[in-house]
Amino acid sequence: MNEPKIITIGNYTYSRALLIKVRLEAVGIACFFGDTSSAANEVVLRINESDLPDAQYIIEEMTKATGSQKEAGIKLLRSVRRILVPVDFSEESERAARYALKLAAYMKADIRLMHAWFPVSSEHFAWGEMYAMQSDIEAQMKAAEAEAAEKLSLMQKELKKQIRQRSIKGVDVDYDLLRGNPSDAISAVAHHFKPGLIVMGTKGKHRFQRGFFGSTTQRAISKGKIPVLAIPPSYDENSFDRTQRLLYVTNFDDTDFDSLSRLKAFVRPFNAKIYCLHVHQQGSMVADETRMRAMRKYFNDRFQNFDIECGLLQSKDVLEGIESFIETNRIDVLALTARRQNLLDYLFNPELSRKLLFRSRIPLLVFGGVD
Repeated sequence: MNEPKIITIGNYTYSRALLIKVRLEAVGIACFFGDTSSAANEVVLRINESDLPDAQYIIEEMTKATGSQKEAGIKLLRSVRRILVPVDFSEESERAARYALKLAAYMKADIRLMHAWFPVSSEHFAWGEMYAMQSDIEAQMKAAEAEAAEKLSLMQKELKKQIRQRSIKGVDVDYDLLRGNPSDAISAVAHHFKPGLIVMGTKGKHRFQRGFFGSTTQRAISKGKIPVLAIPPSYDENSFDRTQRLLYVTNFDDTDFDSLSRLKAFVRPFNAKIYCLHVHQQGSMVADETRMRAMRKYFNDRFQNFDIECGLLQSKDVLEGIESFIETNRIDVLALTARRQNLLDYLFNPELSRKLLFRSRIPLLVFGGVD
């Protein structure tokens, strides 16, 4: 893995730096906070040198932005503090919504609940039949939509009730109801809502047979670069406030650097320790040690205010190695980047993934990076 060359683009007030950073990342350009500059109220912004030609115009535009331009930047900044929670009214999705609320309280983020409902399976047949059958199908569809809307409204009211009871500031909850395929609906809502994170519940042992995520969560991860936080059915909700240790599993891919930059935003509210781990199976241990040194240097240069530990683990079985590390080090959240040719291939394998899912009991944070 070749570490990209990072360059400094300037010193800015924190508010201006945040506007530039969000604007760059909105078009796919990774941007990092460096050390605080000599000026007490300024921070350093850094980007990959290879991104400079594409970033230059945006940097100049946002540096001079005033009035409507600045307001547009502020709106974009607010959009990052948004959490999308797809729900199907199962216990798992309700647990995900409660987790999202706790996270939103830390991040001062708004929550958008969403539900996609399917028409009855006979709809395609009914439209070609007699009017009475069509009317009956229409009535069933309207009833299903009304029921879903009522359930969404009740879930919204319950979360808002918790917000009032706990005196949470800067957090609101609304919802979207769409008809159609859940995966497509998630993409549609994400397109206009622009969340910084998607929180989803995974299915229980007896309710799905397609690997760690289930098909909807899997497709949500593979469709975009919005991080997805998958909450397993066995997760202990009371452990949220004790989140202290996060494990990032690396396969030494170039996209790691972008994922690790975004990881800081998730970890910061918890003041958690980060473990960066690579499971060595075959090939040269010397090569892996060299790659890990490069990653450790990256951390030391750009994560100076975080508690980070990097290392290698030898194991013939990737998932068993991760599982053992999670148990031994009492990991609270597992994070990785979704690439077709890395660990996610293992997680999508039903037998291996079920083993990890039902023993680990911790959320999985996945950063989009699919080819």
